[in-house]
Amino acid sequence: MKGEDLDDFATKVCGCLTLNASLFTGLPASVANLGIAQGNYHTALSNSKNAGTIATADKKAKRLILLGLLRQDALFIQGIVGMTADNARLSGYDVIVGGSHGPVPVSTPIILKVFNVAPGKLGVNVKAPKGYKSLEFRTTVGTAAPVRAETFPSTRDIVLEDLESLKLHAVQCRAVFGNKRYSEWSDPVSHTTT
Repeated sequence: MKGEDLDDFATKVCGCLTLNASLFTGLPASVANLGIAQGNYHTALSNSKNAGTIATADKKAKRLILLGLLRQDALFIQGIVGMTADNARLSGYDVIVGGSHGPVPVSTPIILKVFNVAPGKLGVNVKAPKGYKSLEFRTTVGTAAPVRAETFPSTRDIVLEDLESLKLHAVQCRAVFGNKRYSEWSDPVSHTTT
């Protein structure tokens, strides 16, 4: 947090803690001490502009003291039994509620074209999403269950081999992102092998 931002934040926290003192009793850094540290930092911040190394060193020292007091109170408030996120926000601190954000969705690859390469072999052109590590393919013949075909590290030279000749194969692809993260399977694209 930069100079003026920290000054404004500390002022906000002091005001909120004073306003809601009944919720936040027993703070390790009292509101009075926090207010004094904020005032000292504010003065040092103003004095340090174009003033030289001694004033800058004083500002840095006052900043560390203020940050230390703010952190002590933040940890204390976080540990209050039964404290709701809404009540914690009344302290002036930002509150992050864990687990409230869902997983980041990943894009699904798009099969652009499936074509014959040789008997029992199909070539595939794919548009892959950004950040993928590899592409995994599966094929389905008729109403049978999908069968894992192969995995490729890039979109170049994809040829699915050992397929049944003269059969209609539905080809699907998914992106592998590492750490057991996979995209959804692509829409199937059907093609008859030679």
